[in-house]
Amino acid sequence: MTERTVFVEVLTDEELAVLARPHALALAPYLDELDPEQRHLAQRTAYRGLLARGIVDPPTAAAVAAAEVAGDGSVELMVRRDVRSVLVLREGAGLAVAVARTTSSGRDYWYAYLVDEVLLLEEISSEGLHRFALARAEQLLDLTVAAAVHPDSGDTAGNPVAVPAAADAPPPAPVLGQLGQALLRADVVVRHVRERDAGTLEVFTGPRGCWLVTGRGGPAPMAHPLSAAALRSQLRGFVERVLAEAGATAVHAGS
Repeated sequence: MTERTVFVEVLTDEELAVLARPHALALAPYLDELDPEQRHLAQRTAYRGLLARGIVDPPTAAAVAAAEVAGDGSVELMVRRDVRSVLVLREGAGLAVAVARTTSSGRDYWYAYLVDEVLLLEEISSEGLHRFALARAEQLLDLTVAAAVHPDSGDTAGNPVAVPAAADAPPPAPVLGQLGQALLRADVVVRHVRERDAGTLEVFTGPRGCWLVTGRGGPAPMAHPLSAAALRSQLRGFVERVLAEAGATAVHAGS
């Protein structure tokens, strides 16, 4: 998160499973690795933690009675207002930008949910911690670039290089050789939340250069060397085009 965002709360995978239905886009890296019995235990423990932190209140007698009638095991909870607002925004967003980031130290995920003039940001660690913050819709392009591009990215010149066809394959040798351990790989997806992905961009960045991958999924994907300024410009244009197609007029060219 940045100084231009407002922090709200950090919630775990299992706490979100107690508070909300499974989300169409966001991952649950920790909870997804548990078997059903472990998941149940983790969610029971999470509920106790939510009570202790004051994020939820114990269910009312009316809520318990309604759950018994419904027979589906769910009980309506009174959720603290700021957290409830986060859940409503997350559930109600029609469009989101998702960035899956990989570095030498691990993998995490960044999401920006667009709801009118409001932007809900969610960073998910590999341990299943979800950090939520709020920003203005007009910040989307700047924040997406900051999330997907290494802050100290340098320029690259030369010819395109072939990329392995498999999306989870390691970067080609010229990319690794040039960027080294400072490599940041980002897969940027703009998605209509309840529909198919509206587009994907794959980039490798670091202090010694930038590469943009095209043709992924085809017979000859290639990594193209770019300057840092050109890559940032292409990323902004990519997101802008998808937003324009979706009629998301609240987002402007940047601040």
